[in-house]
Amino acid sequence: MLQYNGTISPFMIRKTEEVSMNIATSPHRHNYYTLLWSFNNAGRHVVDSHVYPIYPKTIWFIAPGEVHCIEPPQPQGIMIQFIPEFFPAKSVNGEFLSRLELFRSHGRPLILSDDGAAALMPHLVAMTDAFLSSSPFRMDLIEAHLKLFLLECNSRYPLTACTVTDSKNQHPAIATFKEMVTLHLREWHKVDQYAEAMCLSPHYLSELFRQTIGQSPKTYLSSQLIAEAKRMALFSELSLKEIGFHLGFDDSSHFSRFFKQQTGISFQHFRHTIVK
Repeated sequence: MLQYNGTISPFMIRKTEEVSMNIATSPHRHNYYTLLWSFNNAGRHVVDSHVYPIYPKTIWFIAPGEVHCIEPPQPQGIMIQFIPEFFPAKSVNGEFLSRLELFRSHGRPLILSDDGAAALMPHLVAMTDAFLSSSPFRMDLIEAHLKLFLLECNSRYPLTACTVTDSKNQHPAIATFKEMVTLHLREWHKVDQYAEAMCLSPHYLSELFRQTIGQSPKTYLSSQLIAEAKRMALFSELSLKEIGFHLGFDDSSHFSRFFKQQTGISFQHFRHTIVK
């Protein structure tokens, strides 16, 4: 939960220089959205298993649950954090955010041109002024400018073949399935369980996935399990057995086989070669 001056707040904006490096350098995750806009050359930003050098005019978009940390030196810039559920108008909500490419990027940053930075700066200033004000409409102003800020970023976000394909997946049933996977990943490992909860047949759900995004719901579910397993392998000291149990695998050998089947390498090989 975000807090400002001892009060719960749906939104926070501050200079990155104000962030404790003791916290920032340790891998961590949040239950809120984070934007990091760097203004200079600095260290590196690690998001899940991806490592990005920190350059000027670069913005990262970190979704809830993603693990990240900053390797020194500390960047100069702005950090924005927000929880959409508490905005007054709720125009910035989960449905809106899921339609953006930004938070499906696994940390891939937006590198701004001079024109792009100039277009975003008025919204950044307006959000900062409203956040520091005592106006009864401060959160309404922040919500309006945050939405415009995100839309401007999204319009400038580079499209890839994967992004173009992924942009087709906005069918409500697919969005609901993905939300449920986020909530029940450690409990439900079968598509049938999600289909039943959605009052759909597994066949219909599979056909919907195949026709819209060219993959099966089982493939998506497996990819989310592997992503979470990699995060825990990279950013924790938990054993293979402990990680498997955390993800809902009662048998460590089953989890080990699943990991190798999905990634092509063993869990131990991944941890020993990727983790420095």
